[in-house]
Amino acid sequence: MVSLTSPLAAILGTLSGTPRTLPELSRQLGSSPQALEGMLRTLYAGGYVQEAVQNQGDCSCNGCSLKSMCRNFGDETPEFHLLRLTERGEKYLNRLAPSL
Repeated sequence: MVSLTSPLAAILGTLSGTPRTLPELSRQLGSSPQALEGMLRTLYAGGYVQEAVQNQGDCSCNGCSLKSMCRNFGDETPEFHLLRLTERGEKYLNRLAPSL
């Protein structure tokens, strides 16, 4: 796990390389699931994290011509079962900590 000062960046660093569940994130970051859910909703809305779903590929709903039909895009935030970084999240994390 990367040591980053921002709580949102710490979540991104924890998700780097390996999808994680909310309880795993909670244990690794020493934060309550309730507190993490609010931050995850922010990261999800910004396109930095998404549910890790089989056959999902690299979709991060950033400019895709099919986003109006995509189940990962919309006003509803999914329940966070298993999360991973999107391409946008990886790029942002690499700008913060290029040694990853």
